[in-house]
Amino acid sequence: MLIVLVVAVVSGALCYALKGPEVFWAVLGDDLWLLLAIAPKVLAGVLLAGLLTVLLPREQVARWMGSRSGFKGLALASLAGALLPGGPMMTFPLAVALGTAGADIGTATAFVTGWALLSVNRTLVWEMSFFDNDFVLLRYAICLLLPLLLGWLARLLFGRIKGLAEEQGGAE
Repeated sequence: MLIVLVVAVVSGALCYALKGPEVFWAVLGDDLWLLLAIAPKVLAGVLLAGLLTVLLPREQVARWMGSRSGFKGLALASLAGALLPGGPMMTFPLAVALGTAGADIGTATAFVTGWALLSVNRTLVWEMSFFDNDFVLLRYAICLLLPLLLGWLARLLFGRIKGLAEEQGGAE
C-alpha cells in the first residue's frame, strides 16, 4: 500500500508540474468519480465476505475445502470461482472469507484461479461475442485443469514452507 501511495503522490506531483494545475485537478476529479463508482462494489464484497465467515460453519468449510479435502475441494473451489459473477471486488474478499471460514491456501488459489481463467460469465458475454467459438473452447479446455494444478501446487509449497518454519521454530 505504501509503494502504491508513493507512486501515486509522485505521479500527481509530476502531472501537476509537467501538465499544469488544470490537468491535475481534472484527473483528480475523474479519479474521485471512479472511487465513488467502485466504493459500493467494494463495500458489498467486503460485507458479503464478513457475513459468510459468520454464516458458514467452519467445520463444514474445512471438510469441503480444507487441506484434507483433496482434489474434491480444489474442484469445488475452481467451480465456485468459475461460476462467480463479478469482478475482483467480489472475488478477493470472498477468497479471504473462505480462508477465514476454514478453507486452505490451495482452495483459495483454485477459487481465484478458477475465477480468473474460467469465468463462465466473461466467457459467455465477452469472449464468445468477440472470438470464434472454436478459439474460446480451445482456450477454455487448455485452462480447465490449471486451477486444480495451481491449487495443488499451492498446498504442496505452503505445506513445505510451513514444515520448514516449524522445524526452524523447534530448532531454536
